[in-house]
Amino acid sequence: MAISSPDWETPATACLAPSKLKRLTYSDISRYAAEAQFSAAYCFAPMPGDGAPEHIRTLVLLVRTYTPGGLLVDRFYPASNAAFHAARAMAERIAEENGIEALPLSNLKLKPMCRRHAAFGTGINTLNYLPDIGSRFCLELVGLSAEVAQERAIPYDHSQLSCGDCRRCQRACPGGAITEKGFEKERCIRFYMLSGKPMPVHLRKYIGGEAGARAIVGCDICQRVCPANARMEERRTAEDDFTLEELLLCDAGTLADFAARYGKNYAIRNRIIAQALLAAGNTGAPGYLEIITALTQSSSALVAEHARWAREMIEKKR
Repeated sequence: MAISSPDWETPATACLAPSKLKRLTYSDISRYAAEAQFSAAYCFAPMPGDGAPEHIRTLVLLVRTYTPGGLLVDRFYPASNAAFHAARAMAERIAEENGIEALPLSNLKLKPMCRRHAAFGTGINTLNYLPDIGSRFCLELVGLSAEVAQERAIPYDHSQLSCGDCRRCQRACPGGAITEKGFEKERCIRFYMLSGKPMPVHLRKYIGGEAGARAIVGCDICQRVCPANARMEERRTAEDDFTLEELLLCDAGTLADFAARYGKNYAIRNRIIAQALLAAGNTGAPGYLEIITALTQSSSALVAEHARWAREMIEKKR
C-alpha cells in the first residue's frame, strides 16, 4: 500500500475462518484503505467478546497517521473525525462493489484488538504503538461478511516497543494518571475536558499551557515525551483552527465549524467556552477580562465557575 508521511507499509494478517461468500484478498483491502487515505489495514477473524455481529467474518482495523500539534485543540481530533467519515465511505464502497455487507464498527473496543495483534505494542500509558509512528495514529474498524485471503506470510515483532525502566510519561503526566498499578483515568486531564464537569482546581493551571501539550481539548504530554514518538515529534506544528477569543465567544458559526472539524459529539457550546476560559485565565492577558467578566454571569454553572477562576488568575498577575 502506498503510504504518505511517514513512509512505511505493514500488510494484514490472515482471516482463517472458512466462508462460502465472495473471497477478498489483502490487496483488495489495502487498495480500498489507501484510497480512503488510511496508512495501514490489518485483517483478522473476530473473537468472542469483540462485540461484532455474528455474521461478520473479517474485522478490518484501519490506521490513519497524523502530525502532532495544535495549541488549543490537539491535532488528533480533526484526524480522528476525518478517519471516522473515511471509514464509513470505505465500508459503503466495499459493500457496493463486492455485494457483501460492510459495517462501520468503531463503537467496539479497539485497543484490546490492537493488543492481541503482533504489529502493535502497548505503553505503560495504555496507548498502542506502531514502529516509526509511535502512538500518533487514529483507529477505525470495519466488519465484513466475507473473509479476506492472505497472499503471503507476514512476520511481526512482538518486542517492537519496550518501555523498560523508562518512566518519562509517568513523570510528565500533570495529574499523576500513569502509575505502576496502571492508568487511573480519573486523574487524567482529558477525563474532564468537555465532560460538563468543573475541572479540578489543581489541574486548571495546565489548560492552554505554553508548552502546547495540554490544549483546551486533548492532553498529549505522555505521547510527546515518549521516545517511541520522537520521529513524529520532529513534524510537530503549532497549527490551530480557531483563536482563543473565537472559542470564548463560540457563536453559531464557530460552533458549526467546530462540529465539522472535530465531530458533533465535541461541539457543545458551554463546554467549549468553559475550557477556553481556563486557557484565557492562564494567559494572564487583561484583554480577555471583559469577556471573562461577562461570563461570570452565565446561566451555566460550569461556565460561571470557570469564568470566576479565570478572572481571579488574571487579576493576580496584573
